[in-house]
Amino acid sequence: MDKIFYPDSVAVIGVSEKPDNLAAQIVANLLNFGYPGDIYTVGLRSGEVYGVPILTTVESLPADVELAVILTPAATVPELLDACGRQGIRRAVIESGGFSEFSEAGRGVEEKVCAVARRWGIRFVGPNCISVVNMEHGLCLPFVSLDPRAVRRGPVSVLAQSGGVSITYALLLSEAGLGVNKVVSMGNKADLDEVDYLTYLLDDPGTEIICLYLESIEEGRRLMELAAASPKPVILHKANRNRASAQIAFSHTAALANDDRIVGAALRQARVSRAASFDDAVTLARGLSLPPVQGNDLVIISRSGGHAVVAADVADDHHFHLAPIPDDLVADVRGLFRADIIALTNPLDLGVLFDFDLYARIVEECIRTIEPDALLLVHTFSAGVESDMSRLLACRVEELSRTLNRPVALCLFAQEREVALIEQAVEGPVFTEIEAAVRALAAARDWYTGAARLRPLPAEPAQRPYEVEKLLTRAGVLTTDLALGLCAAYGLPTGEWSVVESVEGALVAAEVIGYPVALKALAPDVVHKSDVGGVVLDIQGPAMLRDEFAALMDRVKRQFPDARLTGVLVQPMFAGGRELILGGKQDPSFGPVVMFGLGGIYVEVLEDIAFRLAPLTRSEAEDMITQVRGSRLLQGVRGESPADVDGIIQALLAISRLLVECPEVIEIDVNPLLAFEQGVVAVDARAVVGCRNT
Repeated sequence: MDKIFYPDSVAVIGVSEKPDNLAAQIVANLLNFGYPGDIYTVGLRSGEVYGVPILTTVESLPADVELAVILTPAATVPELLDACGRQGIRRAVIESGGFSEFSEAGRGVEEKVCAVARRWGIRFVGPNCISVVNMEHGLCLPFVSLDPRAVRRGPVSVLAQSGGVSITYALLLSEAGLGVNKVVSMGNKADLDEVDYLTYLLDDPGTEIICLYLESIEEGRRLMELAAASPKPVILHKANRNRASAQIAFSHTAALANDDRIVGAALRQARVSRAASFDDAVTLARGLSLPPVQGNDLVIISRSGGHAVVAADVADDHHFHLAPIPDDLVADVRGLFRADIIALTNPLDLGVLFDFDLYARIVEECIRTIEPDALLLVHTFSAGVESDMSRLLACRVEELSRTLNRPVALCLFAQEREVALIEQAVEGPVFTEIEAAVRALAAARDWYTGAARLRPLPAEPAQRPYEVEKLLTRAGVLTTDLALGLCAAYGLPTGEWSVVESVEGALVAAEVIGYPVALKALAPDVVHKSDVGGVVLDIQGPAMLRDEFAALMDRVKRQFPDARLTGVLVQPMFAGGRELILGGKQDPSFGPVVMFGLGGIYVEVLEDIAFRLAPLTRSEAEDMITQVRGSRLLQGVRGESPADVDGIIQALLAISRLLVECPEVIEIDVNPLLAFEQGVVAVDARAVVGCRNT
């Protein structure tokens, strides 16, 4: 990867002397950003661009060129890449479009490119990308013109699936005073992908914060494992979150949509900060660029009482604690101004002060005496005489934050031009909204005080009981009895049941189980038994059982004449209990995923559910339950008894273990799981079995 970011020589292929030639702009960017290595160009006709001669064949290049940048029609790329391989070039950036993101024919060309790369051992970026920027090396390869004054060097590296987004982030982060270190437009990710780049950046000395923009996540599990183990904060801006954007994303970078709820759960477990927008990502990066926020104690200092009230509300929304101001600090501050015109509380309203030097002294005293985990300074000022004083204040506060190693979020309210002048005067971040400033501090707190909770999958397959191995030889849909048997093998309470083929067998089973009972038709072709009248509840005695058994068989055969009816399940009726749903699936990107929610309308209408990547820990199972909004009902309301939460946790851990140890189980639902005051029981289940992953 070093030869992609730090090549000693670059060959740009596709250059001409035409004024609108995009490849020539790559040469211009290299020169303008001070790239120190050798630059070569290749085109159809000889000539010169920006003083660099144009060679007419790849074979004319020296044998030691380390990186080729190709911007030619898609159909020409396989042959050109092959020529690069023969010439000894082992790294490439393919900026051309017209591949899998464009058409099936383009997909075929992309496959040829990959085949050529494999033959020569070439690793490449793209295709269909704007390219790579390394501000440490002057390497600037986009085919759009960039101004070195607009893109500044900084600690944030950007990985983006969209070329336009990569440039936008480079500019936004530079305008925010942060700057960028390395920027990659990944394009179609036909070879190198976000896992490869993230692996490299985690060890890159110049990268302190990593910002990802992704439209698809193919290796979600590996990506999250890397992020969870990262010593550097990772921010993710995930687009293509719904069906409306999925078609656009596919035509753009051949992206496939991920289930966004699973993405959110994975980020939560891996301690990745999720950005809702471009501005939000920059806000998060600002917070993470400050000294570490090590806890919840916050001091707010404001020049405006109204702004202080707003800040206190926002701080509470983000679970900050407003640290009280101790008496000795009150005494010290009283010596700086007349105490009868200000209340020395937190937030501290300094609106009566016009000496900005005192502001800085009070900030310093608060940091030294209270030692808060963070400080928010809200400063309102006007153009004119206050401008210079405000710039001096900003510089002094930044110096205090750095030397005392305490995060101070400076939030300014003034004319746009005045704020811009302060942003130019200071090195650190400046905020213009209280909400953004507190969100930034909260993101930093969550990173520095939190811990990644994503557990790796076991390296070796587990030894499974014989009955489980036997069940998993049945590819397809498991009927309720088989699915419940699988759950029971992993320790999930299922209650008693019996499978019968006739009404006489049902009568015997019901006598053993005890009335009232329920009947359920077993047919692997019928996904939802209740839709075809295949479920009868609360059968009180033998006579009712005879009538209902016959009616059930008649309904199923009439509504689904081709159904393979393998029997009828006889179960006891369970009275009371909270109705829950739990289950999971094998996600193609993230692997085994567990789902939990309250049953009934809560899951069907409100979609009040939680997801986590398996394997679960007990704390993760507890967190899943509390994440569900309706979980307060489990505590007991209006005189009702609380549900057995520990039993629910054990059920979640059982499903987690099942999904981890049985990758053949493509999906499984336990619906409902009844939770009583003591114990839980799985009443119904459905599972789909495929082939074992290898």
